[in-house]
Amino acid sequence: MKSVIIYYFSGTGNTALVAEMFQQSFTELGLAVDLVPIEDVLKGKRNAQVSNYDLVGFGSPVIGFTTPPVMKRFLRGLAGQTGKKAFIFRTAGGVAPINYNASRPMKTILARKGFDVFHERLFSISSNWINRFDDDVIVNLTESTKRKVQLMCNALMNNEAKHYQTTFPQRLQMGIVARVAPLFFHVAGRDLTVDAKVCTRCGLCEKKCPAINIRLLDGHVRFGWQCNCCLRCVYACPDEAIHFKHLSTFAVKGGYHIRDILAHPAPVAADQAKPAPRFYQGYLADDSL
Repeated sequence: MKSVIIYYFSGTGNTALVAEMFQQSFTELGLAVDLVPIEDVLKGKRNAQVSNYDLVGFGSPVIGFTTPPVMKRFLRGLAGQTGKKAFIFRTAGGVAPINYNASRPMKTILARKGFDVFHERLFSISSNWINRFDDDVIVNLTESTKRKVQLMCNALMNNEAKHYQTTFPQRLQMGIVARVAPLFFHVAGRDLTVDAKVCTRCGLCEKKCPAINIRLLDGHVRFGWQCNCCLRCVYACPDEAIHFKHLSTFAVKGGYHIRDILAHPAPVAADQAKPAPRFYQGYLADDSL
């Protein structure tokens, strides 16, 4: 194995950060690695190419316990293959059985395209929905994830298979969720609004939206029906002008900027610390998780 290409979708930076960890680890193992955000392909900035690479990776956040529609749209556009080796990595607010079936739509599409998806893994850095973790928790999760990525790269080099095992009730339950979640995304996207008194019409939200769901028309920001609820527009707006009208609890207070958090983690007094997420201690202690 000499070369790897990794296609990834990242809403607010977690998956991009993990993709860079893969690039670093594979490079240290002597492989040539290319990273490609899927929006570059969807927006026509470059073509999707996998035939010249020995291994193909696909990264995406878990949103609503499933695969975001924009990632599925990208995968459906790939050319057919014959046994091309591939792996999947996902980022989520928690590594737990509730998310073990989240990659099933990706695996199904890729199998139909002829890819041999032999390894999948969930990672966690933080949650950018509803309840953001304390900074020390985020730092520790990130360090643990970096270590797990290194181990996964070694496993991939050795052609080791890994698949999450789920029960039939879990698959049935999450199959229903996978069908319902995109409908909810569309509705939630239409709940987004802009504070006209704050918005400067800079157009950054339109430019940044990976789903091409935002338009600046006649001086007004318009949201379509193709939202993925990645919250990139909410957190990326320099004027904090974008927010939900009714679903305001989705976005974490104070915004979410993962690289700023990791560069300048804020200490939290013991009496003000939030309870660590349930999966936290196990994730740090067990590299197999």
